[in-house]
Amino acid sequence: MSGGVLKRRRSDHPDFVQTDVDIDRLADAIFSRYAGEQRVVIDGTPSTATFFRVDLSGGPKTSGDRCADYRVMKLAGRLALGVNQRAAEAAEEHGTGAIAPLRVEIPELMLAALLHDVGKQHEDCAPFIELLRQTNLRGDAGEEARQRQQYLLEIVRDVHCRKGPCMIDRLRDAGRDELNSPFVATVARRHGHDYEVNRRAQQGCWWAREINVVTIADDYDALTSEGPERAYKAARLTREEVADLLRAGVARGRYEPQILGVFLSDVLGIVGSRQ
Repeated sequence: MSGGVLKRRRSDHPDFVQTDVDIDRLADAIFSRYAGEQRVVIDGTPSTATFFRVDLSGGPKTSGDRCADYRVMKLAGRLALGVNQRAAEAAEEHGTGAIAPLRVEIPELMLAALLHDVGKQHEDCAPFIELLRQTNLRGDAGEEARQRQQYLLEIVRDVHCRKGPCMIDRLRDAGRDELNSPFVATVARRHGHDYEVNRRAQQGCWWAREINVVTIADDYDALTSEGPERAYKAARLTREEVADLLRAGVARGRYEPQILGVFLSDVLGIVGSRQ
């Protein structure tokens, strides 16, 4: 072949498109490997850092369900599994998939989902995170206060997406070979972008759908969480209200329609969402 490189999935293994995975067990295994004190290399100097802290006390998380990153990882894993299962069903019934399987293996996607917000551990993010911890995001403190809160959130979102790959490099340089995958760093950098932005980008568009799996899981957890670090809405929303917000996101290019449909129907069990 001449004139270019054939694009294909990175693995020709017959089980690459996984349709039978124990998501809960896999999530616990990945989380136990990365939670707590970890070896890192900062500017060539070996050091340590503690990942996935309790938001208020500062101690390491002992329960995965209390960790937003863990919850996002499980949601992303279930969504990824649902997409692959739906693709396999369609291919078996029609000979061609109405929805394409994912181009990343589920364990790798779940690892990327766990580390999607790891940039918040970077020292450049620390002062803004601390300001947010001192702010009641759900409190009614007036319009001026809410504007300041939103300003801080935008700074944290920008900084942590830029610094996420740096934190992943620190872990990788300390011996985490699985982090050599460019997909993991790409998710850390681009998970906050809309699907249409990633799809049209010169870099990152190859994984636009896979990144959107993490984006959907992350947005859902942010909208439904009660903790101060994830409470982006003034009041707690019902599952139906969140579903309506997610559907509205399709219209503005935030989510890939088929993948969101799988999330609503297969992950959340909302009747009438199957596409």
